[in-house]
Amino acid sequence: MPGTTIDIDTGGTFTDAYVVHDGAATTVKVLTTPHDFALCFAQVVERAAEALGLGVDELLQGTECVRYATTVGTNAVIQRTGPRVGLLLDADAAATFVEGDAGRAALEHFADEQLVAAVDPAQDGAGVVSAAKALLGHAARGLVCSMPAADGGLAAERAVMRDFHDHHPRQCLDAVPLTLSHEIATDPDDVRRTATALFNAYVHEDVARYLHRAEDWLRDHGYTRPLLIVHNDGGCARVAKTVAGRTYNSGPTAGLLGAEHVARVCAIDHLVTFDVGGTSLDVGFLAGGRAPFLEHGRVGAVELSFAMPDVHVLGAGGGSIAEVRDGAMEVGPRSAGATPGPACFATGGTEPTVTDADVVLGIIDPGAFLGGRLALDVAAARRAMEPAARELGVEVDAVAARIRSRLHERMAARIADELAQRGLDPAATTLLAYGGGGPTHACDVAARLGVREVLTLPFAAVFSAFGASSADVRHTYVEPDGPEVEDRLRRQAFRDMRGEGFGADEVDVAVEHVDRDGTPCVAVTATARLEHPALREQAVTEHTPAPAAVRPVTWPGAGVLETPVHQAAELRPGATVAGPAVVEADDTTVVVPAGWTHHVDALGIGRLTHTDQEAR
Repeated sequence: MPGTTIDIDTGGTFTDAYVVHDGAATTVKVLTTPHDFALCFAQVVERAAEALGLGVDELLQGTECVRYATTVGTNAVIQRTGPRVGLLLDADAAATFVEGDAGRAALEHFADEQLVAAVDPAQDGAGVVSAAKALLGHAARGLVCSMPAADGGLAAERAVMRDFHDHHPRQCLDAVPLTLSHEIATDPDDVRRTATALFNAYVHEDVARYLHRAEDWLRDHGYTRPLLIVHNDGGCARVAKTVAGRTYNSGPTAGLLGAEHVARVCAIDHLVTFDVGGTSLDVGFLAGGRAPFLEHGRVGAVELSFAMPDVHVLGAGGGSIAEVRDGAMEVGPRSAGATPGPACFATGGTEPTVTDADVVLGIIDPGAFLGGRLALDVAAARRAMEPAARELGVEVDAVAARIRSRLHERMAARIADELAQRGLDPAATTLLAYGGGGPTHACDVAARLGVREVLTLPFAAVFSAFGASSADVRHTYVEPDGPEVEDRLRRQAFRDMRGEGFGADEVDVAVEHVDRDGTPCVAVTATARLEHPALREQAVTEHTPAPAAVRPVTWPGAGVLETPVHQAAELRPGATVAGPAVVEADDTTVVVPAGWTHHVDALGIGRLTHTDQEAR
């Protein structure tokens, strides 16, 4: 039997784990700790060990692989917590970068014009030292050097580094990190490569400090292999081989990897991912069962050299804050996150959120949230909505209903626009709902869109952690074509894979000759396959299960109905539940409106189908 695998995903509100031990999957969810991400990393492993009846050391000593998708770099960009980064360019490039739209966008996100200085690597080191001193005088805590590829590229950058370190040795307490753009990306586009190096320097400090601490914690508890970090190109690598910028959006990337697996085993051509977490809705559009990736990813308006998933983000999730604007209810993009959290968490939040609305309407059972580990305060949720109720002149329950309605309206409008741009018929697509809030809101959004099938998995709330289990160790090298470039990149690939712990016989190498912005390039990709947990078929017995309970739930257009409540863990393959109904799991709630049925197939996937022709 394959060894234990642990796959973890840290989001803005929750940190999730998907653990396969002795061939069986266990899922775990804990609150994210934004003040110290290493803390929730440790807590989710501890919770997994507890769920399996093992000590932490016992679990980790028998673990073959720990893969980790993280939002630390993403948070640094969103919250603007990265360090001040200075930029060293040659004189011509400095003027071009500052004056061009792409360069200005990069400076706006990761630096500013005050932190740009011109240097000439061909002259003596005094110019480099003077320029660096000026940037440090403007409180730069990191420097990036980027020289034109046509003027020596990496060699010129290394000359600047030598001059810099002659006067600012690495071992001194006041040492400032200097990043060379060509060591981050070999992109022949000077502006894009410079922007990428700036971005990497901006997120590096937080990412490196935290990931090294997480790996140290694993080693202290008996784990002997490298911690593998999921990258935004769909591969993974050990911490020591991970460039910080590659971790950006690695959580949504992991979700797309899981979606590819679902599309493949279910033979679905057009699959739309519907990932609702605590702060956002992430949507991806799979075609031919393949996840969409951009050759040049974007952070805001900044185009980067790294490939990234083509994920569309809307500030609408379980923690999204609702408020009255111009006499109407609006939801998001502000979020309560994990701290202070929704009002019902009773952890300091006082503004109404989507989760509060779900609790008030009876959709979420306040005593069963996270398997009963976090009791929700219904009274606090209602109090949070009272100011809006007074302003709108309605009851609190009506405010909660309007929050859900406005949320679904925003979500459907965004997805409908993307479907139209791709020329896709909603009725010919399938929605894959995951994240803690995906199954709770998917059917209402699908009905607005005209999508007639929604899929949910038993581990929907930790689906991105499951998706991380599909990642293999991968290194990709792209350089302009030239004599012996392919052979040199092959040697580098095998050398780096030895550093990952894989021999040449365990590594697959693929070579492509590609055009990159008009420059002929060689792309070498080295891959080492890891253990991939898979969905397994079970025997199917068609039946209609009796509900575990009945409780009042407020439904659109129908008011309060005594609604059947089913426990997801008790629904076996072949079970069919007709709406209106609620299917509860420890970490999510599947809402089955009237006109929909929920059927569990042989893989344990919940297939929700729209049987009513009238859209809601």
